[in-house]
Amino acid sequence: MAGEDFTMRDLAQAVQAQMALHGKDAEKILEGIRDPVGKILASDLSTIGVKREGNHIDESRYLYYDGEMSITFDHLPEGKDIPPHDHGIWEMLAIYSGRLHHTVYDRKDDGSKEGYAELEAIDDRVLEPGEISMVAPPAEIHSFTALTDDTWSVTIVGGKYKLDRHYYDPAKSSCRIANPKKQKVV
Repeated sequence: MAGEDFTMRDLAQAVQAQMALHGKDAEKILEGIRDPVGKILASDLSTIGVKREGNHIDESRYLYYDGEMSITFDHLPEGKDIPPHDHGIWEMLAIYSGRLHHTVYDRKDDGSKEGYAELEAIDDRVLEPGEISMVAPPAEIHSFTALTDDTWSVTIVGGKYKLDRHYYDPAKSSCRIANPKKQKVV
């Protein structure tokens, strides 16, 4: 495939360079890594990686991990709704194959009322192979549903996920805190 000369190490170094240059400015980081991510998406990722425990999915592999950044290859099962949730850091999803309905939300309330959250969808679209979406504070809340059984993403995370996250129900204007490693959230 087209990206075989560009390695996962090359991608990790490109992301690290953009993080060093732009700090936590996710939009600038995204612009700086679009081309390197595109090269990886053109690679055959089917035989590489180390199995990892995913938060909402059963099949996930580390492609790169250094304690401060991770790159994973994730199978998103068709029809499984992942509810709106936050991470505490930026996360980039790049679609390798399949189709993913992905929504990014902005929290409109100030978070002062426990159990209450008012969300507004600010990016609601179907992502196709090669397309990228970034979620980052303050708009780091997202939900997704794979529309095909062959949906795989390359996910880059710029830090460590917070252990306890907010899970939202926009229809009820509610939220709860849960740890996806300890509690069933989907």
